[in-house]
Amino acid sequence: MHFIHVLPDDVIQLRSWTIYDLIDDWIINSSISPGRQIIFFLLSICGIAGIMVWVTMQMTEFPSLSIGFYVFIQIVSLAVTITIHELCHASVILYYGGRPRFGAKWMRGLGPVVYATTRGYFTVYAYRRVAVAPLVIISVLCIVGLFLGIGWWVIVPFIFNSIGAGGDLLSLRALKRYPLDYLIEDTEDGFTAYGNTLSEIVSLNDN
Repeated sequence: MHFIHVLPDDVIQLRSWTIYDLIDDWIINSSISPGRQIIFFLLSICGIAGIMVWVTMQMTEFPSLSIGFYVFIQIVSLAVTITIHELCHASVILYYGGRPRFGAKWMRGLGPVVYATTRGYFTVYAYRRVAVAPLVIISVLCIVGLFLGIGWWVIVPFIFNSIGAGGDLLSLRALKRYPLDYLIEDTEDGFTAYGNTLSEIVSLNDN
C-alpha cells in the first residue's frame, strides 16, 4: 500500500521541506557553481524569450488575426496548461487513494502558485510519481502534437509546463535521499518526510 490516511505510531518526522528549502538545497548542494547557475538561468530566460518570439512569428501566417488575439491565445494556453498540470497531479493522487483538493496562494519571491494536494501520507515511491506526472504526461502530449504538425500550438504549453514543473523536479531531487518506503505528507508549501528511527534523522537531513 502506497497511501495511508493515518500516520503509524512507529514513525517520526524527519524534516519539513518548503519550496524555499528545496531551492536552497539545490543552490548549496548542486555540483554546478553559483556563477554557472546564474549563466544557465539567464540563458534559459533568453531561450524561452526566443522561442516565444518564434511562436509569435509563426502565428503571422494568419494575418487577419491581431497581435492582441495572439496574446490572448498565450494567456489561455497558460491557464489551460496550469489546469492540466494540476489535474495530472490529482489523477495520480486519486490513483493511490487520496482525495485531491486544489488551491492557490501568493508566495514571496515566486508570485502566484497553484497547487493540488491531499490529506494523507504517500510512500516516497508513490510521491515521486505524483510529482513527476505533469512533466511526463504533458511533455508526451506536446511531442505527439509536434508529430501531428501543430508544433507552434504546443511549444508554448510545453514551455509553461516545464517552468511549472521546476518545483516538482526539486522535490524529486530532495526525495532521492529517502528510502522508497518512507512516508511523505504533501503540504501547500512543499512536503514533510517521515521515517522509522531517530538514528536516521541526522544523516538524512545532512545529505
